[in-house]
Amino acid sequence: MSWITLAFDNFLNDSKSSDGRLVLLTQITLILFLATLSLTSASVQQYLDDNLNNMLGADISVSGPRPLSSSDENLLSDKAADFAKIQLTPLAISLRGETIPVQLKITDDNYPLQGSLKIGMVQDQTIQKTIEHGPPPGEIWLGPRASSKIDANIGDRIAIGEETFRFTAIIYHEPDRLMEGHSVSMRALINSKSLSIDDVKSSKTLYRYLLTATPEQRGSIESWASDKLSDFTLLTKASGSHPLALFWQRTENFLGLASVILFFLAAIAIDMANRRYLERQKQRLAVYLSFGQTLAACLRLSLLQWLLGFLLSFMIAIGLAYVAQHFLIGQLADQFPGIASGWHPATIAKTTGLIFLLLLAFQIPMLWQLSRTSLVSLIRAVEYPSAQLLRLFWGFASISLLAAYYSDNFLLTGLTLGALGAALLLMAILSWTILTAGEFWGRRYPGLLSFNFFIMKQRILSKSSQILGLGLCSLLLLFTLMLMKDIGSTMEGYTRANNGNLMVAELQAQDKPALEDWARENESEIRQLRPYAAAKLSEINGLPIDEAISTPSETLATVKNSIRLHWSNTIPSNNQLVGGKWWSEKESNWNQISAEDEVMTDLGLNYGDQLTFMIDGKATQFKLVASHAFKPGGGSVTFWFQIPERAIEAIKPDVFYMGSIELPDAAWNELGSLWQKYPSLSLVPLKELTQRFDNTLAMVTKLVVGYATMVLIMTALVIAASMKGFEAEDRQKNGLLMSMGVTKKSCVKLALYDWLTVSLIAGIGAISGTWLAGLLIYQSQFSMIYEPDPIWLVSTMLAIGVTVCGIGVIYSRKSLSTSIKDLLSE
Repeated sequence: MSWITLAFDNFLNDSKSSDGRLVLLTQITLILFLATLSLTSASVQQYLDDNLNNMLGADISVSGPRPLSSSDENLLSDKAADFAKIQLTPLAISLRGETIPVQLKITDDNYPLQGSLKIGMVQDQTIQKTIEHGPPPGEIWLGPRASSKIDANIGDRIAIGEETFRFTAIIYHEPDRLMEGHSVSMRALINSKSLSIDDVKSSKTLYRYLLTATPEQRGSIESWASDKLSDFTLLTKASGSHPLALFWQRTENFLGLASVILFFLAAIAIDMANRRYLERQKQRLAVYLSFGQTLAACLRLSLLQWLLGFLLSFMIAIGLAYVAQHFLIGQLADQFPGIASGWHPATIAKTTGLIFLLLLAFQIPMLWQLSRTSLVSLIRAVEYPSAQLLRLFWGFASISLLAAYYSDNFLLTGLTLGALGAALLLMAILSWTILTAGEFWGRRYPGLLSFNFFIMKQRILSKSSQILGLGLCSLLLLFTLMLMKDIGSTMEGYTRANNGNLMVAELQAQDKPALEDWARENESEIRQLRPYAAAKLSEINGLPIDEAISTPSETLATVKNSIRLHWSNTIPSNNQLVGGKWWSEKESNWNQISAEDEVMTDLGLNYGDQLTFMIDGKATQFKLVASHAFKPGGGSVTFWFQIPERAIEAIKPDVFYMGSIELPDAAWNELGSLWQKYPSLSLVPLKELTQRFDNTLAMVTKLVVGYATMVLIMTALVIAASMKGFEAEDRQKNGLLMSMGVTKKSCVKLALYDWLTVSLIAGIGAISGTWLAGLLIYQSQFSMIYEPDPIWLVSTMLAIGVTVCGIGVIYSRKSLSTSIKDLLSE
């Protein structure tokens, strides 16, 4: 207990100092961010688990891009206790000359298997009726958004192509909405006996089979489906694999990767603030050792003292994290209706363990340095250069492990960390070069500026760490603000300039002549129209895709569904060859494929890999021989995978087209008649795309602003640490100068030169790192050409530099308030 009491007394004394409070505040901020992220993620995951149990609408759901054969359907029905068949397809519905696209759900008489439907006769959702069956033949139910958009009243006749159906109810709840419940599509429900659409084909059509089954039946169905239905997705309540689980895991990974940057800043702040803490520990160890205590006991005391600080930071941060979680869960209520915050003790324990190990890693160099020193060296405060290298090693190792743990896109992670590393290296080189050149210049031209370069060169190690910390903060702030500014203006401008004002998302080959005729009659320009086939990646080198790829990514989630497979003998005008060899028109081997470069990176593909695609229910294997990337200037329609034209002659798939059209104002009034005649035609006006983009950009802006705020807080802590960490040295330097007759005004001017030099080097490194990050990331991740705005970059950097210099000079004036006598006594 005496050791605990002594450690607690030491902790209290250190906490009263400014640098001790700074370390606690940095730890609290870091724990608060990571704990809030973990708690929010746990609440979302718990919501998804509950959602899976309540909204699957069956014990098992089997979904795929094609209908099962009669024999497979009968076999599946025999293996289950009950069975329902559903088809979802995008079609256009019309009423009184108004036409809108909907996701049409076509159900049989067994639907729903579990749960009930909730319908109403008016838009007021408080007046609902629970019903155990879907609409009867000849009737159609619309979702509230669809009925409001088309201005439908109960009893109206809704047209789908040449057929009409009576609108009898507004559908508010479907027990199987799990798979499409978070879709932005408007929806409608109809009986399979009402509509004959065998001739309507769509690459987006989904066939779903709902089953109720005992545990034994479930095992038999899962085994059979894994062997026979490689292009189908099987979901069970027992699996716990929510369709949105991978999406949320990718979101967690992205936020976790952002926390790596914040941890980087926290590490710098703690390292700088620990400089004076280390000096106090050395003095204490010198006293304890002189009293006969062992070095091991002294090190245990130092570790116990740090642990008390961690516990206090943890308790404060966790309390604030629960408050922050409650606020964030409220913000997510629109995306996840009914979500609630929770305590999640297991999640907190796991997060605490991770943070504890990461922060402990920064204490290891200090403990090692204390353990390797003698009593004489402790008294004389001898510095060991190897300790600096050890701190760098442990910091880099812990941050690298954290980045590897959270990374979702290794290309993006590598580019980001590479740009940061290059900027840090540049700032280190500039620090040595400028200070050395300044010192050499000062030998010929004496004065305060020359003396400043001399002093900074003598303290190059400490000044370099200060420059690197401030430079990294400035780089992160610059890049975050630049990305928020550029991604909106560049993508918005490009979309409006190249895509026309009407996107053709899907067009059947048989309807292509009709669209071309309509465009000529209405003086509309078809900007681009490119063919594709619906395909689903099922195997990589003979392994099912889930076994071949273990790392979740946006690419993986997309290729698990049907994608657009394009064919071309030559490289399209809006693509460029990145690697490998493109096939020639004369080659007889058509089993070749080219993949987008980023897709290859995300999926971990290599040239020579064998990729198996399910096309119209048939497995076709291709050899990966090339990679391509998007090249602006030739239209925006591009494809992840491309094959030779000869392959289409062999496969003979259903052909679709996508592209864009420029419509004059008069043509918009005639669009409804085209859409009504061809209801499977998928059209999206540019203004709708723009609205979706603006909504997404608004959400991204909130995230970026929130993240920038966290970076700003950490930056302020780094600046404070950089000043407090070198306060003793600055006071001694100023005391020595004033004892030699230098005035306080000259000392302030010397401090201004010091901070101007630091800001200049940090600013050059920040602008260079921002330029490099933009050059690397914009093209590879956003397919945009990075065009930096020098005036914006320099003005923003000047604002940051002036702020840093102002704070530095004000703080330096405070360091002059101590008398020379006090400095000598100290």
